[in-house]
Amino acid sequence: MPVTTVPVAMRWSDMDAYGHVNNTEFFRYTEQARIEALAVVKARPDTGTLVVRHEVEYLVPLTYTSSGVLVDVWVTHVGGAGFDLGYEVATQDEAGGRTVHARSASTMVMYSFSAAAPRRISAEEREFLARLDGPPVQFRRSTRQG
Repeated sequence: MPVTTVPVAMRWSDMDAYGHVNNTEFFRYTEQARIEALAVVKARPDTGTLVVRHEVEYLVPLTYTSSGVLVDVWVTHVGGAGFDLGYEVATQDEAGGRTVHARSASTMVMYSFSAAAPRRISAEEREFLARLDGPPVQFRRSTRQG
């Protein structure tokens, strides 16, 4: 599975009154990783990507660590104007072992600011996204009816 791994710094203030990283901070971690992993997709003028759906499953509580987190990002589906991303937010111990704290998925849409509407994914963008192709996120419990 082609994955881009992005190290993301943590802040002490990411933790909440319960002594673990607040759930909303996981969205920030995946956002930072997504921005870095997809910088090429956003290179076109007057265009961007919008998050239209986000799902997260918390697996193991996360506490502050000065080494930050590692966020794996990959593409799980590419459509006409949108694409889906998968993520794993993990920490790595001194021996190199990883603990996955959360899995999540986002549905993104390519957007034209001048037209104020979604736009088709270009051939170059499609080629770039294909290089990050991977499997669907394996949630423990699916909320989708199927």
